Amino acid sequence: MTQTPSVPDVAREIGLDDTALRRLHAGIAQRDAIRSLIDDGMPGAAVRLLVRLLPRSYVVPWLCQCATTAPLAEDEREGVRLAEAWSRDRSETHRRAALAHAAARHYVGVGALVAATAGWSEGFLLDADGKEVAPVATHLMAVVAGAALLTLAAAGDDFEAGCRALVDAGVPLLRSEES
Repeated sequence: MTQTPSVPDVAREIGLDDTALRRLHAGIAQRDAIRSLIDDGMPGAAVRLLVRLLPRSYVVPWLCQCATTAPLAEDEREGVRLAEAWSRDRSETHRRAALAHAAARHYVGVGALVAATAGWSEGFLLDADGKEVAPVATHLMAVVAGAALLTLAAAGDDFEAGCRALVDAGVPLLRSEES
């Protein structure tokens, strides 16, 4: 049986800074950790931690839902559509199409980041020729999904309010911590 990593371990894995890490102690509940970061003025860290703690199968659909409601240019929407296609049919063809979109845009912009999230949600990293090089690291999807969400929050008038809205929408998707 695999042991679930602690919240501080997950926070270190995704590269939260020392200020955020000091707020997170061993045994802290996931929801409490996220609320602590929000309440202590670290909304970006809260969003990044939330997306890493979500069940992997929820991340891409939720991210697409968040991006769909944002005012995005058509090129950005294409990346979201590719990720949505992968969410509906988790085939290698859809995954590679999402990866190709992200790579062609050098992983810049919401659409590219959402597409990369779908592409890195499972399978292998690909080289420039599309050959499999290595399995995707578990935390990589969360890192790129967090970047997409923070980009969405930064596009609004109030970054902190945008992050709070994302946290409010995402926290109910966390697994129950009751035993």
